[in-house]
Amino acid sequence: MNSTTERDINTISRPKQSAPRSLQYLTILSFNARKSWETTSIVLDKCAGYVDIIMFQEPGWKGVRRQPSTKNKEGDVACGPPLHSSWRPFTEAFDNRDEDRAARRVLTYINRQLDVFKPQLRSDILKHRDTSLVTLHIPQPRRGIPHEFNILNVYNDGETHAAVHELRRITETLPRISLCAGDFNIQDRTWDEGAVNQIRPSSPFMRLQELFIDLEIQYVHPVNRGTPTRIPDDAESRASVIDLVAASAALINQEGFHYKVKIEVPISGSKPEMRCKRKIEAWSEEEDDYVTQICGDLGRMIENVSETAEDLEAVMGRVSTAFERAWEEYSEERKPSRHGKKWWNEDCKKAYQEMGENGGPRNREMRNKMRKTLRVARRQYFDKQIHNMASDRKRPWDLMPWTRERKMPAVEAILDSEGNSCNNEEKLFETLHNTYNAADNREVDMSSMYRELEEFEEREWCPRHRELVCAIARP
Repeated sequence: MNSTTERDINTISRPKQSAPRSLQYLTILSFNARKSWETTSIVLDKCAGYVDIIMFQEPGWKGVRRQPSTKNKEGDVACGPPLHSSWRPFTEAFDNRDEDRAARRVLTYINRQLDVFKPQLRSDILKHRDTSLVTLHIPQPRRGIPHEFNILNVYNDGETHAAVHELRRITETLPRISLCAGDFNIQDRTWDEGAVNQIRPSSPFMRLQELFIDLEIQYVHPVNRGTPTRIPDDAESRASVIDLVAASAALINQEGFHYKVKIEVPISGSKPEMRCKRKIEAWSEEEDDYVTQICGDLGRMIENVSETAEDLEAVMGRVSTAFERAWEEYSEERKPSRHGKKWWNEDCKKAYQEMGENGGPRNREMRNKMRKTLRVARRQYFDKQIHNMASDRKRPWDLMPWTRERKMPAVEAILDSEGNSCNNEEKLFETLHNTYNAADNREVDMSSMYRELEEFEEREWCPRHRELVCAIARP
């Protein structure tokens, strides 16, 4: 099996979901899934509690839905990776019918806990099916660790070695690589005692060494040196080490860096601030109160007619204040959780607290009261949603999630006019503003349009009824 052995994975103790996560260290797992959808899904679910980044080689892909087609009446099959509430997949879109856009053989998942680092898929720099580059933006890194922490995921085909050739070709355009891991399919005594040394200048090992030198990274010896990472299906074949990890010298010298079954990387000098977004849950009572207050405030403003620019500016200021006041009153900071329920309301919260104060679920009376409260909350929520779909929107098929488009999260970096990635909100707003308002304050040259118009001979203007008579008289 070309992967970390199942026995080694099972020996890792999994903490409780409620255990606090420290983002001063990154726990990274590099894993070859052998094109298995089930293996990819199981690893995602099992490692959600204690792994920050999973770098898959040969991940599992399969058809996830049918999309409209101009040739196929039943629609074309759209392929995608497994999705999980705790992970974001960082991969480009592909089309199996197009050889230039074939399925990717590398796939990097990043835990949603790392959203504070604003991860980006750098397809603007590296666009290849066997390699991917993901950048984490660390606000306060440790000494020697760059603010842009670049992670390179590699699957090097054992026959073509296309990944190594591609990386060597674009070495000069690559940013500073902090960590590189993957399935390289190259055997040598440097990391595998049972292999044969490759000393020919054109050998895959020598080309890989030259690549590491160009990228200013070096191979990292694991703690359990010599442990096979590929166990073949044939029992008579020799197990080998082909899954490698390379890192920058600054990262290797950090105290606490080690690589066994997983990679632990010290990156942040201080614990980053975890900010929860304020939001108002859809279909909630807070949403109704928010809309009611906004409509009331705007209705009172309509009575005042704005005759000058100053009056209009003052009215728009009051509109902004009304929205801000209503938002601050009815929104609240919420931390996303895969266990959360949209129909959960204040009554459910009070019933749950009351049950906890009176013996918990063992108290039959409190347990029955809790169940009744949950049943009423669910019924109110879904009745309201169905009424809105059937009466207001008149789109009942919106209640069927399997008919909706399966959209991949936007993970690729947005570039400005100079080709640089937008790493903060100010730069992102400026780029989008300049894109959609590029013609503002520019003079319009109408002369070029006039030159493109076909010229006709001038003729005398005839009354309309005469033109009508002539048109009717034509054979």
